[in-house]
Amino acid sequence: MKILNTEQVLKSFQRESKNNVQPLADKKFDAILKDTVKNTATASTATLQTAFINPTPVLQPAPLVPSDQIYAADSIEDMINILDGYREKLANPGITMKQLDPDIKEMSRGMENLAHVLESHPVDEGLRNILNQTMVTISLEISKFYRGDYISA
Repeated sequence: MKILNTEQVLKSFQRESKNNVQPLADKKFDAILKDTVKNTATASTATLQTAFINPTPVLQPAPLVPSDQIYAADSIEDMINILDGYREKLANPGITMKQLDPDIKEMSRGMENLAHVLESHPVDEGLRNILNQTMVTISLEISKFYRGDYISA
């Protein structure tokens, strides 16, 4: 589709915009500032009517989770991510046992961290069970690695 006569539209728009330009006043900045403050001050002194809004009774604030529980959950999540990466490397036939050793050392450090979380931070029973299961899984994988269960014959 071809649009014709665009020059006339552009010229009429340019003429309108040139006509709307207001010349700058010869006022100084101080005078402009005082006028603006005076105008806003008189507008804000008027009495404003407010309406009372009832809060929605259906919405309830979420219960606060203690930071100890958040820290414990984050530690568990970190260890699960490490275990997941370890699982992926185990499934790759191109990865040697020597290349898995840094992951095992990282899992050992992570298990020490989880033991520290379990001892020093108060956590609820469900989170304590997950911590224990994660620690058992990690210790089992570490013992399997050092025992040689993953070495192919």
